[in-house]
Amino acid sequence: MNSTTPDLTVTQGTLEDWTIDNRAIESHAFHIHQLHFQLLERDGKPVHESVLRDTVRPPYWDGKSAYPSVKIRMDFRDPNIVGTFLYHCHILEHEDGGMMGSIEVIKPSQRSSKLPRSSELAK
Repeated sequence: MNSTTPDLTVTQGTLEDWTIDNRAIESHAFHIHQLHFQLLERDGKPVHESVLRDTVRPPYWDGKSAYPSVKIRMDFRDPNIVGTFLYHCHILEHEDGGMMGSIEVIKPSQRSSKLPRSSELAK
């Protein structure tokens, strides 16, 4: 929580699909500041929603089967989205316990070959 280095770096102008797994036997609610996202899938099954969200609850893991997941589309195309902001579990006790990170959105001209894209971190 006290880190001055962002956990993720993305380039303004991009559109990214993220998969969020819940690998815990408890509920979580993914929330992100500064932008909204579209829910695309729950556990690999397409979801047809026209609403935009800033929070989604992946189902909790039962301890036996595959990890529950949601796939979301993050839209970083807004030119005003540049900066650093938070994403975190929207359950207060989890957030207060440090279940959060920061994401930095940089202008395309700031992209350095040394900075990993968020999609490269999942590999």
